Amino acid sequence: MLCLNRKSKAFVFSLSTIFYTFAVYIPASIYPMPPFAVNIDQFKAGDRKVFDSIYRYYSRPLQHFAFSYVKDRNVAEEVVSDTMLKLWNNRESIKNPSQIKAFLYIATKNACIDSVRASRVLPMETLPTEADDLMGEAPEVYNRILYTELLQQIELAINQLPPSQQVVFRMSFLEGKTTEEIAKETGMTVPSIFSQKSKAIAVLRKLLSGNLLFLLWLAGRG
Repeated sequence: MLCLNRKSKAFVFSLSTIFYTFAVYIPASIYPMPPFAVNIDQFKAGDRKVFDSIYRYYSRPLQHFAFSYVKDRNVAEEVVSDTMLKLWNNRESIKNPSQIKAFLYIATKNACIDSVRASRVLPMETLPTEADDLMGEAPEVYNRILYTELLQQIELAINQLPPSQQVVFRMSFLEGKTTEEIAKETGMTVPSIFSQKSKAIAVLRKLLSGNLLFLLWLAGRG
């Protein structure tokens, strides 16, 4: 973990603060998203296997994205399920993979806004032509998307860790639990927890070595 003194930590903001407080665009090129290939022709023809692959790839980050609006896990899951159904019903209008991503995020945002009774925006069935249409969204919305995609990458990397390291890292960094709480819930000793945490961080730094946002995220939890 990055070693920061108290003065340095004062300048380290969590990613959510960076994204949500400062309305600025953070270039997606800062970190690469894992490539996702989809056969558009098969999808438009109603291939459920292709749809299932889309669902598996986007459902988790979309749930994080929805939760950032509605603050309720069950509601977030329902919103994402409805959005996926709308994508399926509009599949014949999809032209390319980037349009799928844009549709899913914009439709999810619209549904979340409706859910919290804020205001209505574009109709859920409106199909953006390219993923670049996401740049037409407010900076706060675009940055929420980047944040949820970062969480997706972190989760994919965590899944490559040994089980004990996964447990400790998730409880410590994602759930915000103290070492004492982790020890009580898992039965692990404090030295073992520190050891598993250090090993997990070392592996994740290698797996996400080119990801600047991950390093900032990690530092903000140091």
